[in-house]
Formats: sequence, C-alpha cells, structure tokens
Amino acid sequence: MSCKFLGSLKFVFTLSLLLFVGNQSVLSDFETKSYDWNTAKKLRTGVWHTEIERPTPQKMVINCLRIDSHTPGMKLYTTPRCSNWLDGQSETIRQTTRNFIRQSQKTDQKLLVAINAILFSPWPAPYQKEEPTDISGFAVSQGIVVSNQENVASLLAGKTGFLQISMVSTELDISNIETAVSGFSLCLTNGKPSSSGTQLHPRTGIGLSKDGQYLFFLTIDGRQNNSYGATVSDVGSILKMFGAYNGINMDGGGSTTMAWWDLSMPSLDKCRLLNRPVGNGDDYRDEKSVLDFVPTERANGNNLGVYFVDVEKVNH
Repeated sequence: MSCKFLGSLKFVFTLSLLLFVGNQSVLSDFETKSYDWNTAKKLRTGVWHTEIERPTPQKMVINCLRIDSHTPGMKLYTTPRCSNWLDGQSETIRQTTRNFIRQSQKTDQKLLVAINAILFSPWPAPYQKEEPTDISGFAVSQGIVVSNQENVASLLAGKTGFLQISMVSTELDISNIETAVSGFSLCLTNGKPSSSGTQLHPRTGIGLSKDGQYLFFLTIDGRQNNSYGATVSDVGSILKMFGAYNGINMDGGGSTTMAWWDLSMPSLDKCRLLNRPVGNGDDYRDEKSVLDFVPTERANGNNLGVYFVDVEKVNH
C-alpha cells in the first residue's frame, strides 16, 4: 500500500472525525459547506435538531432546528397580547422561553420547540422577572396585532399556510397574517449573507428556504469559554449552510434561548434547554470554566414556538 494512499486515507479518516462526533458535528468552514440533515436528530415528524461545535477559527456552539412547514398540522405560535395591552407601552408579559413552552401545555397550542424572538423595553430590568413590556417590530399572535411597526425584517405566517421573510411595509394586508415576529435586520438576502461588524455575541436567527418549505430556528451561544459568539454576518452564513435562502438576525445576547418539550423525559416537567443561555448578562469567557458555568434564562418579551394540531380531528 503506497504512502500516498495511506496519507489520503488518514486525511479522509481525520476529516470524518471532525465532521461527525456522535450527535455533534464539528465544522471548520461553514461558509462553503452545506449541512446534511440526514445526520440530525429527529424530534418528531417534520422537526429535526442538530448541535454543531466549531473550535476554530473562533469557538462556537451552534444549535439549529429545521421545521418542515408542509408537515400536516404544523402551526406557529408567538407571545400574545397581555390582558392590559397598551400599544407601545405594555404589549406582552415577559417570559422565559421554557416558561412559554410550559404554559402552552395547558392550552391547545402545546409547543414542541421554541426560541426567543425580538427585543423588548425597558432594559435593563430584572432579567427573570415576568412583567408587562413593550416589544419592538411587527408582531401578530393568532391573527391579533401585538406590536405594529413598519420597515422591519419579519417572518410572516399567513392564514392560508404560506411562510415569508420580508420587510414589512404599509402595503401589507394584515388581515391575512396569522403569526408574525420581527428581528433587527435581514442577515441573509436571496442567498447572500449581509456584511456586519466584528463583535461576537450570543445570537438568535430565523431562516427560510427558497421554496418556503423549511423554517430554521438558530441559536449561537456566546460569552462562554467554549463559545465566544458570532457576528451578524456569521448568522447569515450559518443559516445559509443549513439551507436557508433568507434570514433574520433576532434579539441576541442574554435573550438567546432555544428549548423543547421532550416527551421521553420521565418527569412531569419535560422542558429542556437545547442551548446554554447567559440570561443574567454576564460574560464567562475569562471568569469560569465550562464545568463551572450554569445557564441562566432571561424573561423575554417575545417568543416563537411550533406546535401541531390533529388534522383528522379538525377535519371531523
């Protein structure tokens, strides 16, 4: 066996170890890769999850959910108006993403997965206190406008089932929107990631495939010694790697959270974190090791989740 062949075999073996380590993929060049969703974990029909650890050139721990919008019964649900709703002042009640999922289990919208969405004010505030807040952007929950702002990058889910990422304008027919959430800006436009600054922070992103079939929820951990964070441009590049054609940079920092209702758990509380949030706003890159770090959850003004209805029951 030639040395050249052995060298090639060693390279292929090493690359395989880097690409697939158990359920965690380690990609070193996501800008030029396309993720193979056949290697992801199936949470249920229509929903897959993957976790990626990127050690160089900057440390990142990435979590992504791919949701097939063509799955029968798939629905989106976002934080509704609070009881004492007042436009621009008290629009929603802040909740941690896990409490958002937990509360849904008592309703018909029993969420499977959820992430945080857009920013809220005033801030700073007690990070875990669930209280009335004003959210930014355009938001619609079950056909009811929660926050009305134009010229913002938004994910729109129509009452007829379509999904769209676009800038909200005055020409939008709000009467046809079932669910909407907004972010800071588009980070991926027609397959092209946006340029951005170099600041690394925890990030949350939402992406949509070119044909509108696949919805992507993305979190990138930050301020930790095994995951420094990402730039806005990184969010666009990573969403593209996973299969998105358009994407939005959502609220990040200590708000970045991804969670799911894990039916395999024996406990009554089946709500699990998928990422490691720094809800208290602290930076652990130099202060603590990975073993010492304990995730903290922030009560966010706006969360977005996925649930499934029983189509046969609805039809009857």
